[in-house]
Formats: sequence, C-alpha cells, structure tokens
Amino acid sequence: MKLIADSGSTKTDWYLISDKQLLRYHTQGYNPYYWTTEEVKKSLNAELLNKVDAKTIESLYFYGSGCANALTQKIIRDALEPTFVNASISLGDDLLAAARATAGHEAGICCILGTGSNSCFYNGIEIEDKIPSLGYVLGDEGAGSFLGRQLVTAYFYREMPVDLAVKMEKAYNMDKHLIISSLLNEKNPNRILASYALFASEHQEHPFIEQQLTACFDTFISRHILKYPTAQQLPIHFIGSIAFGFQEVLKQVLEKHQLEVGNIFKSPFPTLLDY
Repeated sequence: MKLIADSGSTKTDWYLISDKQLLRYHTQGYNPYYWTTEEVKKSLNAELLNKVDAKTIESLYFYGSGCANALTQKIIRDALEPTFVNASISLGDDLLAAARATAGHEAGICCILGTGSNSCFYNGIEIEDKIPSLGYVLGDEGAGSFLGRQLVTAYFYREMPVDLAVKMEKAYNMDKHLIISSLLNEKNPNRILASYALFASEHQEHPFIEQQLTACFDTFISRHILKYPTAQQLPIHFIGSIAFGFQEVLKQVLEKHQLEVGNIFKSPFPTLLDY
C-alpha cells in the first residue's frame, strides 16, 4: 500500500491508497523548525498508527512545510524510517506538492498561502526558482500568521474600528501580556497568530478587514510573485486555507496587478494523486 502525506504547519493530511480504496486521515502538522524527531514519533503513535498498520506501507511520500533541505528533512526521516520499516520513503517540501497539484505538467508561478507563505517558479517538471520563505518572524507575507499579526497590532494600536474591536474582544482574550507570553513560550507561535485569521473570515465583509486582506495580498505579490521574470506571462496558482477562503479578494488583487489567476485549491489533494 502507498501512503502520501501533505504536512503544513497546522495539520497533516494522510492519504492511504490501496487497490480497493482511498482513505484519508489527519494529524498535527510537522514543521521540522518547530518539531523534534521524538515529538513527531510520539504524535504519529497517538494520532495515526491506531488507524494505519505501518508494516503494510510499501511506499511513503511525505511533502512537508520546512522540508526543503537535508537538515530539516532528516528530522522527519528519522521519525518515519523506524516507524514505517517496510516502506521506501521519499521526502520533499510542501511547495513541490503545491506545484504538482496546481500546475501539473505545465509551467506556472505556484504559491502557498496557509499558516505560512511560500512561492516558486515551476517549469512543469521541477521547481526552478523560488524566493526564500523567511517564516513568521521575518516573512510569511499574505499568510494566516501575517494577517493575524496585522489584526492584533491594529487592535492594540487603536487602528481597528471600535465596532470591530468590540467583536474581537468577545471572540478572543485580548490581554496583551497573555498574548505576548503565549507567542514567546508556546511551541507553535505561528499557529497562534494564524488563529486570528478566523476572525477575518467571519467578518470579511467589513471594510477594514477587506482593507487588511488587500494589503496582505499586495505585500505578498510585490515581495514574491513580481520578483519572478515570467510572472506576467504565466498563471499564478495557489494552495492553502487563506488563499482558498479569501479567494475573491485575492483574485481582485491579482487582476489589479495584471496577473493571470490560476488554480486556487485549499489542499493539494485530490489533484496531486493525478500527477
């Protein structure tokens, strides 16, 4: 049997493929910048191996956020190899999965806008060029963590309209010290920031939220997409919850920059299975 994983910073989708059926499972996301090998093993045992018999897996393809180099891949590989002892294991980053799912065998600019953000020029076979992803501290423009940070700072700097600020207080504990403490001490601060994007989705018709979304996507386009020389000639594809959930605003911003709107999917699956 074959097992394919698409792992972001928030969750991992696992697809078990056999001759008779396709089954889907979920675990936490395993970004190796935030997880150790032992933590990944523990999570797999608790969340996946009670549903999947690891010994029956013959091939495992793992596409993961943060798995773009040998050092971070090793963290994941060292958790997978002793767990799936009979499987041949292939690791790649989630950007390659996004490119294959959205562009297939055609060239395109392929992007991820989820908890974090990323982009590349994909030539139809492989990733040929990409602007580096700098994570939630230095980058993640247009992503959930970026949007969440914008909303939190707008609230505390009194830039958010009063009616919206009141709603935010009802939806979240807006104690400054609690928020800062959680960002400094919790395991996945990027997820904490991205959690505020849910507030944006619930109030995206509000002019202030629409303004924030437009600014976020403008920043992503100017700092990432427009850096690729062929961006004006190729479709711009997206994977991720932020791109999918706010796609109407995203399309408007792309069109403003005279960019061709490509495929916008929430997840690389099931289209990745057709690659």
